[in-house]
Amino acid sequence: MKTIDGNIIANYTGIIVGLFFAGIISAHAGNDEDVFSKAQQYTVQIRKAVSIPFGSDNKGAGFGAGFVVDKERGWIMTNAHVVSRSPARLEVAFFDREFVPAQKEYVDPFLDLAVISIGKEAQNVTVPLPELECTNLPPVGLTVGTFGHPNGLKFTGTRGIISGHTSRYDSEMLQTDAPINPGNSGGPLISLSSGRIVGINTSSMSDAQNSNFAVPMKYACRVLELLREGKDPSPPDLPLVFFKTSNERGKLKVARSLFDPVEFDFRAGDEILGVPGIAESVQNETQLIHALRGRLGEVSVRIRREGQDMVINGKLEAAKKVNDKACVMFSGALFCETPPHMGKDDFNPGKIAVYYVEEGSLGNFKEIEKMDVLNSINGQKVDTLDALYAALRIAQDEKKPASFVFRASGGKGKPSYFIYTERTLPVENLTWVRNSQSGN
Repeated sequence: MKTIDGNIIANYTGIIVGLFFAGIISAHAGNDEDVFSKAQQYTVQIRKAVSIPFGSDNKGAGFGAGFVVDKERGWIMTNAHVVSRSPARLEVAFFDREFVPAQKEYVDPFLDLAVISIGKEAQNVTVPLPELECTNLPPVGLTVGTFGHPNGLKFTGTRGIISGHTSRYDSEMLQTDAPINPGNSGGPLISLSSGRIVGINTSSMSDAQNSNFAVPMKYACRVLELLREGKDPSPPDLPLVFFKTSNERGKLKVARSLFDPVEFDFRAGDEILGVPGIAESVQNETQLIHALRGRLGEVSVRIRREGQDMVINGKLEAAKKVNDKACVMFSGALFCETPPHMGKDDFNPGKIAVYYVEEGSLGNFKEIEKMDVLNSINGQKVDTLDALYAALRIAQDEKKPASFVFRASGGKGKPSYFIYTERTLPVENLTWVRNSQSGN
């Protein structure tokens, strides 16, 4: 009799528990539908065309995603790599709408983040403005959805969880097992419980399953806030080299400082603790830059030096703006300035290098290669693009070829780390190439 009653009780309990969880699943499914329905309206397609790539960009057309962050201004947030850090033609399309031209408003030199504008075109579309999670990093285990155009499957939503936070790569990122494929980049990573955007879908690890990454919205919001206030959102120029630690969320310790000690007296071995009044603790470079962003000029940083806590004061300038980048191109070879502090590095690579060589061009024919560092032209050293352009202009006007000496790494096991090459090249089609040239 007990067994039968026990079975009856167990059966009733199973039915009640089943109904309870079915209700939760049904409610969650309904919420997911609502979240993705809104995402379909505020997410856009972005397509680009790059004819002359700077640095790590590639020539050609590409596509990605973005999402509206300011309808009145027509601002859309996306990844820097989606719109490129090179001159590019950009177009944007909402769901079931035609493509319209877009312009770069801001491209960040540190985070994989950009804001582009379509102006009043955004006001012609009924778009629910998404809520952004600007305060906290999402907790591990939070259920999230990605939205974008994976492999050309337009306006597609997928789901997963926040797997972790990592600073293993260039900046601190959210890790998720929600799928991020080509075409998802720049799209929103959304909390399926709150509907808030917690990150910007960015990349995936090709040799690992379900390891994908997003820029945390917390850091992107600071850029958006400064842009809206009409302030410079650029990160500070921090010529510091940090020790790499096995513990990703460990100490932020200076390995080498390229600051002039008079401007900012950082020293090797200093542990950066925080920024007084802004962030009492920082654990990685991204958190330090976030604390200092928009607070340039005279600043204070709290450090630990030889076991003693102290505050040091100095002056910070903004990192060079991506949109201001300019290069010199001739005979199919693009010459750009190297990052400002590379010339102070151990190997002193030089201040001007080849960033792109067009296939089939005269420069390609003469075996000039990407990342060749310019040592001299016609026997004279040049340290600026203006000086290079002036020397090339004379050669072009006189219709005389120019003689170049380049350096490149590859001298392992030899007296010099560098190998040197000489090239003689006619100067044709000399021009400036500027990132402000959008192509629209």
